[in-house]
Amino acid sequence: MSKVPNKQSLLGKTPTRKKTTQKSKRQPATAKPNQTISSSNSNNTKKINKPKKGLFITLSIVAVIILAFPKPTLLTYKKLGMVSESIYWSGVFGYGATIIDSNLHPQLDSKRKYLYLCSDLKNPQSCQRYQVIADKGLFSAIYKYF
Repeated sequence: MSKVPNKQSLLGKTPTRKKTTQKSKRQPATAKPNQTISSSNSNNTKKINKPKKGLFITLSIVAVIILAFPKPTLLTYKKLGMVSESIYWSGVFGYGATIIDSNLHPQLDSKRKYLYLCSDLKNPQSCQRYQVIADKGLFSAIYKYF
């Protein structure tokens, strides 16, 4: 008699398939539905709480970023009858203040409504004083920029 050849793959032997038998243990019919209901309720509450918690954390991080970082404003200032508008960025905690359309170093005195534009920060004689007429908000600065 002839032998039946074994099937082989190109890289080696093919894994043998084993038939598995599943043994099922039956529990009383009253206990099983109660367990599934309680477990499904606890799963639903866990799923509902996680997105709300994640949303709350995300919104709080965005709020902190909005409050912590400076926002640009549109300043209208004048000197000797010449009126000008520029976007003023106050910098982080007062350091790095800039006016978008100028190379000068600004120093804003919001109490007295004066803007000092200096070419050299170490030499106070290089500063020019301008009177601030209007200090418009973020949306005006964005509109002016674009």
